[in-house]
Amino acid sequence: MAAEILTEDLLRISLQRLSCEVVKTYPQFGEVLAKNMLRTCGLIPDLERAAHYRELGTLLVDLGRLYLAEADRLATVEAP
Repeated sequence: MAAEILTEDLLRISLQRLSCEVVKTYPQFGEVLAKNMLRTCGLIPDLERAAHYRELGTLLVDLGRLYLAEADRLATVEAP
């Protein structure tokens, strides 16, 4: 149980830091991340939390694809 709480706390802290960084480049994702982060607390039923984790995971994958595409674009820009 303690390990589960520790893991959830670490996940929440990581998501909080991530949402602060994301806001700098994709403000619309920062707000969605923050809202979903609140829905992952241990006070709601496991099935509902699982749905929020799934939604959050999908969002993070989509966000990762945006960042990777931007990195690829920047890496192929020729210097003047």
